[in-house]
Amino acid sequence: MQCNELIEQLSEYLDPDARAQLCREIEQHLTHCHDCRLYVDSVKKTIVIAQSGSAPSIPLTVSDQLQAALTRAYTARASVSTD
Repeated sequence: MQCNELIEQLSEYLDPDARAQLCREIEQHLTHCHDCRLYVDSVKKTIVIAQSGSAPSIPLTVSDQLQAALTRAYTARASVSTD
């Protein structure tokens, strides 16, 4: 299984009624793919947060740091694409 296949089938994997074969294939892929493990963990945590009904509070300093990092990344990507 490739990373893009995992991402396409992730909703089925996270569904409790997912097919057993698909779960085995994804779990096998996750044993050796760190990036996909991080992605799956992030999606699971996002689902838990969304189901809780309350948004987590983010300290203002963290929010400012995130905004600055996103701005730097966007600026860097924009300058590469215009070169």
